[in-house]
Amino acid sequence: MIDLHNHILWGTDDGARTLGDSLAMCRIAYNDGIRTIVATPHTLNGLYQNDRPLILAKVRKLNEVISNQLLVTRSTTDKQPRITNNKSTIANRQSAITILPGADVHLCEKILPQLDEGKITTLGDRGKYLLIEFPLTGIPYGAEGVLHQLISKGIIPIITHPERNLEVKRNPKRYLEMNQMGCLGQVTAMSLTGGFGPGSKRLAEQLLSKGLVHIIASDAHSTDGRPPILSDGVCAAGKIVGREEALRMVTEYPQAILEGRRLDIKLMQRG
Repeated sequence: MIDLHNHILWGTDDGARTLGDSLAMCRIAYNDGIRTIVATPHTLNGLYQNDRPLILAKVRKLNEVISNQLLVTRSTTDKQPRITNNKSTIANRQSAITILPGADVHLCEKILPQLDEGKITTLGDRGKYLLIEFPLTGIPYGAEGVLHQLISKGIIPIITHPERNLEVKRNPKRYLEMNQMGCLGQVTAMSLTGGFGPGSKRLAEQLLSKGLVHIIASDAHSTDGRPPILSDGVCAAGKIVGREEALRMVTEYPQAILEGRRLDIKLMQRG
């Protein structure tokens, strides 16, 4: 599976605090079946800047540490993963987790100029898709204008966790119009399992049933309260859209995004 939204980079935001935390999150993700994590620290939200050079450097470092030190293997007899420093225990290193760059970008007027200056990290650093976060209490005035300008530049916005946004709960039509504009949506796995409360769960299910969210991601921040687990959310989504479609939301669709390929969201909407 691919986790497209994860605050795994240590010391960048309110996610992992230390490199050890990042490695522990990798271990949990691997055990859940995740093989690719896109590191998406908060950016431009008034607290964290996290320019592209910093994110790229930290992603490079974390991949090096995973490759050289944190090799997760499964014994044929042990149910729990084992951690070892012996590289020979993994015949195919492609089975380890890969970290890719990205950012969870707060929607504001600085997005467009900072994109032009190369300061903002798109998903996979491909320049094709960008995670966009709204304040949980609402959607900023003029948001649609910024989203339209991004699309005009050939960058598809992916709106993160709309099911947790109070304005989307009050006025889902505004979010629907963003979908019709060409934006994608990403639902949080824990929302589908009730981890963010019954209101977010209900809205997540409604958006999912109508094809208005297209990616399931963990939005993980830690090893305990918000861990990098997708399987439970996929299981919950499968009861609404079918297991095959739910799996596509953590495999085929995020893979296409990371490769810069366009998703036809009209075909994905369910009326």
